[in-house]
Amino acid sequence: MTDCTAMTGAQWLMQVGQAWAQADGSAAALSAALLKSVGGRAGQSTTAHRAFVEGVAELARYALEAPDIDQDAVAAEVEAVEVSRRIVRPILQHRIQSRLDKLDDQALGQPDCPRCQGMAESQGRPQRSWGSLVGVLELSRRYIHCVECQQGFWPSQKPVGLPLGDYTARAEEVCTMMATTVPYGMASKLLDKMCGLTVSVKAIEDMVSRRTQGAQELDTQEAQQCAPLDEQGLPVATQHRPSPPPPQAPQVAYLEMDGVIAMTRQPIAPEDLSEQEKQRLQQATEQGARGGKGQRYEIGGREIKNAVLYDGQDCAKESPPRGCLLHKRYVSHQGDWQAFAARLWVEVLRLGFDRARKLVVLSDGSEWIRSLCGWLPVTVLLILDLFHVKKRIWEVAHSLYGQDSDLAKQWAKVQCDRVEAGQAPQVIEGLKSRCPRREETKKLVAELHTYLSNNLDRMDYPAYRAQGLRVGSGAVESANYHVTGSRLKLQGMRWSPAGSAGMAVLRADMFNDRWERRTKEVLAAA
Repeated sequence: MTDCTAMTGAQWLMQVGQAWAQADGSAAALSAALLKSVGGRAGQSTTAHRAFVEGVAELARYALEAPDIDQDAVAAEVEAVEVSRRIVRPILQHRIQSRLDKLDDQALGQPDCPRCQGMAESQGRPQRSWGSLVGVLELSRRYIHCVECQQGFWPSQKPVGLPLGDYTARAEEVCTMMATTVPYGMASKLLDKMCGLTVSVKAIEDMVSRRTQGAQELDTQEAQQCAPLDEQGLPVATQHRPSPPPPQAPQVAYLEMDGVIAMTRQPIAPEDLSEQEKQRLQQATEQGARGGKGQRYEIGGREIKNAVLYDGQDCAKESPPRGCLLHKRYVSHQGDWQAFAARLWVEVLRLGFDRARKLVVLSDGSEWIRSLCGWLPVTVLLILDLFHVKKRIWEVAHSLYGQDSDLAKQWAKVQCDRVEAGQAPQVIEGLKSRCPRREETKKLVAELHTYLSNNLDRMDYPAYRAQGLRVGSGAVESANYHVTGSRLKLQGMRWSPAGSAGMAVLRADMFNDRWERRTKEVLAAA
């Protein structure tokens, strides 16, 4: 075979075909012939030659082998995808290895330990493997050991973007996204089926744990940097922003908030177990029983606080009764409202909503939301969600007059129309004259009276609509289901408190289209 630099691509492929015929199906003979054909290529290293030859040899074997006449199109496509991975794998391995080699050479001139600046010694370049989306990558990188702090490190591994785990960052990115979408067991099966990547459920859980820990630490740091108040509770002199705000401040910005409960479980402390439960636990442990080895759990619920942020200009009409939001941002956090508010404020700054002419907060009137609005360093217009008001009125109507009775429908419609017309005080006065006999009904009437009285200054719906403002928090209700509930509230699902908190953050990242950027952020901070 002649030098491929003097031939066109078509001519060289003909040479490949001839080499395949002469090799009589021998992979070694074909590789040797191909290596000889590219050997004179200027500016190429031997490693690059071999990587190229290995990939092309795989392509040649696949292209020139007689097709199986009994193979259907589905099986043929599955085989083609597998072959494509084997073609690209050696070339990808060479490209990453070349980068590692270059950085390792540079590190030799800087032997000081990055931790203590002490004397660091090279311990060679051990090889290890990483699972990737195109197969296993075998890579060598220099290991340096510090005499002072007695710790070792790989100076080229982090700059290249190789994590400490068994899989590449891109493979982990795909695995964690799959596990954020569906349960871990199903994610493991889908990864094998769709990506040809065999990953155990335990490995996926570890990947998710690492990613959530990194994401939560970054969010906490960002919230501290962007905090509007200092340690004494005074406004900061200069507001730090996570990124430059949009050039034009929105006229009307919306912030919807609500909470959703995820079911959690945590082990009961040994001292709180009965003697019988302790014996059962010890026996199960000795027998190696599965399912927690007889561990007793306390079932509870943790509230995940959700927020949806959007510009009023992104509210589009699909039809007279229906609309849609073109762009939304989500914030999810499991914990107290102060920590949630700190993370929410970062997103407010990122979108430039702190500079909006009017910032509208839509909610169901929960006490923690009112507290959060008082904490925000900007003036907000708090509007009580009209749907929640009507829902409570209908509950009282059904309890007063019977489920779906004509009297219930008539009474509820009148009260709802009054509220919507700005006549909530009349509804409150009318509730005072209600003296139901049933204790349950009496309780519902009293709760509605209190609810309307406490939120009366947030129910001027005619004025809100005259300004073209929204009066419903349907976006966050949808987020409770689609962003949070469809992963964390599946039938029979129980989470550890840490697991539900981490998954809430990952779900928000995924719906914010922040997945790839978050991967790089977590990897850089590791």
